[in-house]
Amino acid sequence: MEQKGLDLNFFIGMFLILGIIMWINVSQVQNNLDTSTKQNEKIENKLTVESNQINKIEEKKPDARKTLPSVIYNLSNEFLSIDFSNYGASISQVELKDFKTYNNKPLIIAKDLIFDFSFFIKDEIINCSELFFSDVDKQKNKISFTYIDNYDNSVVFVYELKPNSYSLDFNVLTKNGNTYIEPNKLTVIQNIQQQEKNLKNERNNTTINYSVNSSSSKQLSLMKDATKSIENPSWVAHKQQFFSTIINSNNFRQVSINTSTPEHNNYVKRLTSQFDIEFDNNKSSYFFNIMFIPNKYSLLSTFDSGYESLVPLGKFVFGWVNKYLVIPMFNFLEKMNLNYGIIILIIAFVIKLLLFIPTRSSYISMAKMRVLKPEIDAINEKISDPLQKQQAQMNLYRKTGVNPLGGCLPLLFQMPILIALFRFFPASIELRQQPFLWADDLSTYDSILDFGFSIPLYGDHISLFALLMTGATLLQMIYSNQLSGSSQMPQMKYVMYTMPVVFLFVMNNYSAALSYYYFLANLITFAQQAIIRRGIDDEKLYALLQANKKKPVKKSKFQQKLEEIAKQNKKK
Repeated sequence: MEQKGLDLNFFIGMFLILGIIMWINVSQVQNNLDTSTKQNEKIENKLTVESNQINKIEEKKPDARKTLPSVIYNLSNEFLSIDFSNYGASISQVELKDFKTYNNKPLIIAKDLIFDFSFFIKDEIINCSELFFSDVDKQKNKISFTYIDNYDNSVVFVYELKPNSYSLDFNVLTKNGNTYIEPNKLTVIQNIQQQEKNLKNERNNTTINYSVNSSSSKQLSLMKDATKSIENPSWVAHKQQFFSTIINSNNFRQVSINTSTPEHNNYVKRLTSQFDIEFDNNKSSYFFNIMFIPNKYSLLSTFDSGYESLVPLGKFVFGWVNKYLVIPMFNFLEKMNLNYGIIILIIAFVIKLLLFIPTRSSYISMAKMRVLKPEIDAINEKISDPLQKQQAQMNLYRKTGVNPLGGCLPLLFQMPILIALFRFFPASIELRQQPFLWADDLSTYDSILDFGFSIPLYGDHISLFALLMTGATLLQMIYSNQLSGSSQMPQMKYVMYTMPVVFLFVMNNYSAALSYYYFLANLITFAQQAIIRRGIDDEKLYALLQANKKKPVKKSKFQQKLEEIAKQNKKK
């Protein structure tokens, strides 16, 4: 009675998963592109003026540099080492002490940073990058720079770096002399340096996020250069793949943000934010907070400002799966000081255990379809009219109590988890530079062979976990076909082998942790199938279905409608 064939339900489910993954990414990119294009058209004239001002900030150097010495001052705590220059009283470089780059160099989150504050003094715009702050007072965790102009107007920049913190407090104090001084703009320009092995992936994860409600954030396009203007922002983040520079203040009236990708690979992207400062005649102090921080969900969520949205966990049900299932389980296992490869193994086992009941229901449904296959074949040979054939098949399923969708519906429970993990693993800084077996970094691809040239769509290397995942997928598919015993159409043979190849091309450049998880999930599914298969007696199952035929069954409205259509067609 048992016949080999293709498990059509399995492939429908897998194609749905692949389609949703592609739809999510394409839709997100397209929405970002559409939004970016509209915003560009609205503020093109305004940003042209501001761009000219930024160019002046970058190009103009104070004449004082020729005669006055440039001095670098440093504030440091357990997490950060920040350099300041007396020219412009600005931040010039920031190092994250606990992290290294992919090639084991110090991780400089901000290098050659342009951090410029401008003022109106006597109807003239003065950029602090052009000023020499000669009066410097440095304490253990605080440094202040003072500038006094020819009109006795004074500006004091005070930076404070607290212990055990990624946060830098920045206070601007102004005092009018013979004329007035009015804060104008804060300009921050970062040329993001490469920190990770996969430059292309890092570039596609670098952008600017912004928030207007301190509870969530939106972002500029990841795939295309973009420009936007935001009114009354709560905070703006120059977001890299695993690190962010977050600028926060109640003094922002508006911000113009821009991302640009260089044609060369000297840096990843240029991120520019130009903030308009809300001026108040009654104020002489303007407070800002700047964070140089890793994109760790558990850390960012402690600030209660929506910073955790910098970690792309997915939206709606996919985000809920990550927040309330995957992350708590991951954090619990992490506290046990296990290797991250073992943590992923446990997560895969637990999730598959939770899904065992719907999985078992799915395979029992497929087994019912398999034992009914001879009767289905007889109907197909006897009836030629497609509608009557469908009606007869539905009658058979109804009488025997078989749900033809029973093998496919349980996949709906698995899809949110599979897609949620597709977002979680590549975004998890916990996996960054964590080794497991031959992989030296689970957050990126695990190359066992570098070609020295690039194959279109595939890449310039071979990822072993991606290969193992593909092999396990094929193994699980073949065994599932044997379990279902469904008929195999010739055109579907190509589908069987094409889909794993598509996944291989997609996963070759993705996180090794993700490929490793999918590999484990396929192996565990294979084991579950084997256990379920042993517990199914085809003869007893067939006898049960035949006994169901003797029970009275009420026709559904759908079945009644099919019969009415069939009768009308027969009369015609």
